[in-house]
Amino acid sequence: MQISKVKLYAHDIHKMKEFYCGTLGFTLLAEAEHFFEMAAGESVIRFECIDSSVEKQYHFAFNIPSNLFQQAKNWVQKRVEILSLEERDEIYFKTLDAYSCYFYDPEDNVVEFIARQRINPKVNTDIFSIDHILNIGEMNLTTHAILSVADCLKDYNITPLKDEEIRIDALTFMGNEEDGVHILIGPSERIWYFSTKKAIVSPIVIEVNQQLQLCIQVNGEFAISQQ
Repeated sequence: MQISKVKLYAHDIHKMKEFYCGTLGFTLLAEAEHFFEMAAGESVIRFECIDSSVEKQYHFAFNIPSNLFQQAKNWVQKRVEILSLEERDEIYFKTLDAYSCYFYDPEDNVVEFIARQRINPKVNTDIFSIDHILNIGEMNLTTHAILSVADCLKDYNITPLKDEEIRIDALTFMGNEEDGVHILIGPSERIWYFSTKKAIVSPIVIEVNQQLQLCIQVNGEFAISQQ
């Protein structure tokens, strides 16, 4: 599975563009008054403006080369504050064999850099740049209907990581380990790791393998369609 493109929403589109394409240096692909699109390695992120009355909150992770984690963390620290937990500003996930660090964007989305040691490739350099982003490695899908959403994904061969049980009170990683790409299904009100932010059922469109669209509408309803 690959996350080809995601459509997220922002209250201040200009501030978000300045952060991602200015401060961090992601390549701007397209823009208008109400949106912009940027390249994230092999993936694309589109931010669209939405009324400030609409609550939203996202978490997503960028895959980075397996041998550049410390370099990437140092690179981020020069541009934005890295989040810490109990005096730690990074974590090793044994289940994923991966190192991660986290930071907020201007609208308090929780952004992660993740270096999967067995899956993400190495590069022949010890200097990190934004061009080393590989793709979107994780994207949250917060919902009040966890079991039914998971069943829908299973119908399209998007199954839980390592065949784990679907959890209604925690995150379930959907997608096989070999691809290093996961959709995270979880409940609202859950606190994001390394963060004080609670997950919110938020409008989102996730495009998988350039053909499957997963959508949470503003009213919280889930829909899935195939192009």
